[in-house]
Amino acid sequence: MKLEILTVPSFWKTEMKQKYYKLYEGNSKLVVLFPGKNYPCDKPSLHFAGTSALQSGFDLMVLEYGYQAARTNLDVNDLQRVIDESRESVQRIIGKYNQVVFISKSLGTIVAGEVHGKLEIPIKHLFLTPIKDTIHYINKFNGLVVYGTKDEVFNRELADQINLDKVREVIEFPNANHSLETNNVEESMKILSKLVRIYLDFLK
Repeated sequence: MKLEILTVPSFWKTEMKQKYYKLYEGNSKLVVLFPGKNYPCDKPSLHFAGTSALQSGFDLMVLEYGYQAARTNLDVNDLQRVIDESRESVQRIIGKYNQVVFISKSLGTIVAGEVHGKLEIPIKHLFLTPIKDTIHYINKFNGLVVYGTKDEVFNRELADQINLDKVREVIEFPNANHSLETNNVEESMKILSKLVRIYLDFLK
């Protein structure tokens, strides 16, 4: 396996350092991780999504956003810049792949949906803890949805707006919050273990 760091200039007066793991030359399968607003890809649910992708034979791109690289906060008015910079990052490598999966978290589910809309290729989605504005993308693209019953920004009422004819499955974790964790460490570890099984099954 080879790790490349792709440097992409950002509006936030810094360079994004996108991690790009290549299992072998000529691989045709790629997973792209889209972090949440305050949930980078080294946090548990995304870190293990990435390791599951590599174990399943996929190359892997781990995105960071410009404001994250600059260690600052996101102004919601700059969301389009996040989308544009993410698209630029993905477009640098995506042309060599014919099987692409986007795994996204929270705000990243919107970014992933927008980036997909600008690319004329089939992409599978795994939407982790989406937000209200993600429902449009969930209903537009093929995918799987995971959220917790104690999520403060996504609930059963919103989940009921998902068109199950378009979505592979909606998986609900009891007592899990927006980070897909609970106040109990052992319970959180059980959720993480189930998440890994979901990833491996989804990537088969």
